[in-house]
Amino acid sequence: MLTPEDTLRLNVLISTCVAIRVDVYKLVVVGLTKDKKEQTITLNPGIDSGKYIQAVQKLLVNQVLGSMGGYPSYLKRWSRMGQVSSNNLGSLLKIGNIEAVVAVANSKNLNEEVLDLVWWCATNTDQQAEIGRFLLTRDFVVQHDVGKQIADYLLEFLPFTDDTTQLIDTTNLLLQDDLISQEAKDRLWKQGMRKTAFLVGFIERMKGNLPNNDNTVALSLGKKELDCVNTEQGQIMLKTISHILKKINQEHVLYRTLEVLGACLSHPMIQPLDQIEDLQNQAQSVSETLGLDDEKIKARLLLAGVNERLAVSTISAHSLAGSAIRKKLSNVLNPIQDALKLLTAP
Repeated sequence: MLTPEDTLRLNVLISTCVAIRVDVYKLVVVGLTKDKKEQTITLNPGIDSGKYIQAVQKLLVNQVLGSMGGYPSYLKRWSRMGQVSSNNLGSLLKIGNIEAVVAVANSKNLNEEVLDLVWWCATNTDQQAEIGRFLLTRDFVVQHDVGKQIADYLLEFLPFTDDTTQLIDTTNLLLQDDLISQEAKDRLWKQGMRKTAFLVGFIERMKGNLPNNDNTVALSLGKKELDCVNTEQGQIMLKTISHILKKINQEHVLYRTLEVLGACLSHPMIQPLDQIEDLQNQAQSVSETLGLDDEKIKARLLLAGVNERLAVSTISAHSLAGSAIRKKLSNVLNPIQDALKLLTAP
């Protein structure tokens, strides 16, 4: 099916390169040599281009892995499970299959030796952003020069990301250490005032180090149970969460915000519960046990039990989206907002 010329050139590429990627749109195969030079083959399909690309990948797999018929099916299942052995990492980057690159990026055995090759293989593919996110979950990647390259790409790609979970995850990952500049962080924070998925990334990643752009100050009430909320950063966190909840129109933004809120205000005597009424009763009971009849302390204890289960079943049962989430869950969100308002009042 492959022309003799393409077959010959592909075999040369296999023998001289350490990584190979296939551009299915431009119909080219690009190889990267050990000294980081690219070699490009322009394919000459005499048949349907899709079938020709499959034939190219079949040849690559057969020659590199000795596997007939294409990319091994078990690796497709394992691509996102991190179960690819270290022995296969280099070989998988030479078969021109993006699922193989995903498998390497997500492998527990990923190391610096193949990191730059993985990112090179991901370049100009539909999965480049996904692979970048996989890579930035590794501490050694964040500290590596390639980490900054990935961050630059993801930051540039962010405006074109529609998936809310990906927006949150990407923002969260970009805020690690010094991957992006302070100017870029400030810009994301400002954008988050309108598109709150960005802010969820901030409250997940930067607890204790959130931007203070509205001169928020600490409250000095001298009550131990309120220490976690009365600091400057505690106040910024609560105000930010309140802002997110006011604009809730997407379920995953809500779920993850509630999880952050409960974790930030956690208390050893408070359990996360499924119903807001049960949380209110629990807060009242614990405050009485502690002998602390104080409305702010009750508010803090209420919020300590907040979690995504307060909203999941209702949203799922009614297939809620947009402003309907706020309306249908007003019985949950209003008490939470009231508690936040009380805890941020001077």
